Amino acid sequence: MVIRLHNLQDGQSVTLHLPILCGDIGRDTSDGFIEVSNISILNSSPVTWPITDGVFKALVKLKLGENKIRLVHKCQDLIFTLIRYIPELPYFVRLVYIICSDDDDGRFQGPDEEDCTIQSARERITLAAMLLQTFTAEKMQEYGFGRKTFKLEMNEDNEPFCHIYKSQLTLKKAHSMTGNELWTYFANELMRSNFIQKSFCKWLCFMSFTRYQLPGGVDPPKSHSDVLKHTKGHAALGGGGLALLGSGTLHTWAKNIEELPSRLTDVRKIDKTKFMDDSAYREYYWANFATGLGSTLHELGHTFDLAHTPSGIMARGFDDINQFFSVFNNKSGQLAKRTKSNRDDIIGSFVTKSGKVVGHVQFADSRSNRVPLLNVNNIDSGCSYATHPLIVILEMNFQPLITHSVIYRMQNYDGTTNQHIFTDQMRAEVVTNVPNKENHLKPAEDLFLAQQTPNDGGAYWYRSSAVLLRFHRWFNCNNLSEHLKGPEIKGNTVTSSNGLGLVELRCSPRDKVFYFVEFTCDNFPEVFDLRTLQITNLPQDATLISIFVQDRYGFIATKKMSVEDFHLNILVRNKIN
Repeated sequence: MVIRLHNLQDGQSVTLHLPILCGDIGRDTSDGFIEVSNISILNSSPVTWPITDGVFKALVKLKLGENKIRLVHKCQDLIFTLIRYIPELPYFVRLVYIICSDDDDGRFQGPDEEDCTIQSARERITLAAMLLQTFTAEKMQEYGFGRKTFKLEMNEDNEPFCHIYKSQLTLKKAHSMTGNELWTYFANELMRSNFIQKSFCKWLCFMSFTRYQLPGGVDPPKSHSDVLKHTKGHAALGGGGLALLGSGTLHTWAKNIEELPSRLTDVRKIDKTKFMDDSAYREYYWANFATGLGSTLHELGHTFDLAHTPSGIMARGFDDINQFFSVFNNKSGQLAKRTKSNRDDIIGSFVTKSGKVVGHVQFADSRSNRVPLLNVNNIDSGCSYATHPLIVILEMNFQPLITHSVIYRMQNYDGTTNQHIFTDQMRAEVVTNVPNKENHLKPAEDLFLAQQTPNDGGAYWYRSSAVLLRFHRWFNCNNLSEHLKGPEIKGNTVTSSNGLGLVELRCSPRDKVFYFVEFTCDNFPEVFDLRTLQITNLPQDATLISIFVQDRYGFIATKKMSVEDFHLNILVRNKIN
């Protein structure tokens, strides 16, 4: 038996305040517990995390600089070093807890036994933001983009914190407003406020005054729309510079890292006669925590210019975000097994810089941003990976190598029920490159354990979302000249002197990505002809098409056109190959 880590190495530098540790305990595949502590922080207590089928996931709080992390399981321990540094990002995410002008205590709604004070709210929000920062970093790492993530605003101790903002809005007025009206009001009020660096931040705000009130004698709501009818001061909206959320389920969130293991598995059911249930019909406390945390990331994603996607966080995959932080028991089917995140098989087409389709490829692993030259036919003589940048047209195609089919009945928010057949994806992978150092990690030849793809459900960034974040200005340290010009869309041609990074096609009324082009290699093309696209999946209910273009420095251009003009100009191929 030996403690092994899969995702981090001894001496590694990270920007994360709360990194996740994914690992196993070797040949011992039993259940149990592992204690994790940062022995570099005085008076810090170890946190106990579950081990399921020999696998664990744990989080640890880091201070700035060097951190000695200790993991203990039975008679085994592992001590390694992580170094936290501050990224040189000019932009950041600002956390705000909003209180109405005539609200004296600023408490959020929750059971009597819960701490619903302002300070508790700040702690829950700050911890949640650190979790979302970590999730984003790990998922970007799995795509091969490095641990790119957003920066949180920090205090003088270099720790994330949440502001308290006293609005001019009264409780009565706030409770009479719709979510859209609240978003518009606070977007204007915050930009007129005395906060500094307003042009350098995205606002992630929570309203203290969300109140769920079910009249006496009324049956508990059976649909989400009914829940919202009895909820005042609620929103889940993001865009521009503001993500605005209600606090109706904040009492189910963890207040500190010590609470996380129990909050992630809290099987108490919400009393729907007293409290808001926003859990995608799962009703448990853990599910309300998961949906609340995931929807926060979804709305924050909109502030980073992300649109809705066919799957992942920017769809309803955010409901599954708890699975990223948990390990599951495959035998019982209750909590997933392995520690690396979902991967998607991707079918793509190679396109030369001139726009000519030259071959097709199936990516075995979407976490890599390398372009494998496989099954490419009719490439012009002299064409090479290094000198001719390639464009990969990507479409998600979930095809597991080993599948287990299950029937999944899903209750929609309007109370109707859909039935689908889903499969769970598995694969075998030999663990390699495990260092044999004094940190008790064993060499690769001693490892017997076959790795199984974890079941993170829908908790991942859709590929085009990850590509967009890869280049986004909130995720990069570019010292950009004021004279740099962003991309342009003229007719059917997309140009950028900075080099193109991504083209997405989005459709209304859902503002959803249905097609995208990812530009690869270090020499990003400056020109792309939209007429080279071979689109077979234009949504039938589309009313408006939006062309979204991002260059490699994060500058953006958009253009909207009617479906009729799109058919005429972009040469849609209606016949599916």
